[in-house]
Amino acid sequence: METKWLDDYLALIETGSFSAAAQKRHTSQPAFSRRIQQLEEWLGVTLIDRSRKPLRFTPLAEQHEGSFRRLITNIYEFRSTLRTDSTYSPDMILAAQHSLAASRLPTYIEEFRSILPEQKFRIRSENRDDGVALLLRGGADVLLTYEMQASDRCVPPELAIACELGEDALVLVASPTLCESDHFASPLHPIPLLCFPAESFFGQAVRTHAMAELMQSRLITVQYVSEFSLGLREMALIHQGAAWLPRSLVAKDLERGSLRELVTLSSNVPLTIMAYFSRRNDAALQTLATHFLANHLGHEPPA
Repeated sequence: METKWLDDYLALIETGSFSAAAQKRHTSQPAFSRRIQQLEEWLGVTLIDRSRKPLRFTPLAEQHEGSFRRLITNIYEFRSTLRTDSTYSPDMILAAQHSLAASRLPTYIEEFRSILPEQKFRIRSENRDDGVALLLRGGADVLLTYEMQASDRCVPPELAIACELGEDALVLVASPTLCESDHFASPLHPIPLLCFPAESFFGQAVRTHAMAELMQSRLITVQYVSEFSLGLREMALIHQGAAWLPRSLVAKDLERGSLRELVTLSSNVPLTIMAYFSRRNDAALQTLATHFLANHLGHEPPA
């Protein structure tokens, strides 16, 4: 069976005439008629009722018209899929810690695409621990995450190439409305806090480097707990409490004045932005790693 026979039959359905269908298919009417007969012989059924004029399809042909159309569509879709898969490389999977996925990843994606314009990328926004696990078990090719200290590498060097991309910090912020309220300003009233879970990466960072300093000068009350920095940011914007959040995530809020940094109450928690490139044998992945090692070395991402 030749696919052109199916195209001929579809043209015949659409035009309702052998002569018009032959013209549409750029062939003579006798040649076109022979191809329709060949299709019928291959199928072992009669599609055209040749005992009547004008042209009529047999009841069997009419019953299965939709199936013919779907068959033709499926054949060409399958061909297109094969050609696409042979032309383009498979997805490169980028896992990013949630807050970095929101604040920094778009800039890095632009850089990735400038280096590998034909590469397809798939993004996964994850908790830090889940992102690390994804990279370690081969479910991600690149991991974008925070570290507190250079010595605290979360991925063994034999499994991934580490590249320091820049600095960030957790800063204590609150809305101006909350800051200017009588209760917030009074040392007799506890400060409402929006917190990360104690076992989370950000939760541990705050408790290790900032919480004690705040509690030495003020009472606190935990209003809301979430592992999602974007959720804490939204709660801070509607005056529900103060929160330690990545400066990169709230930079525009601070610039607009919708959040205020509480520099007199708490020190910042320094963070390092890290990219980990899997060491699996892949030319595109190694190209990315080489570029980032040569061009970043701890600098801020390009504007």
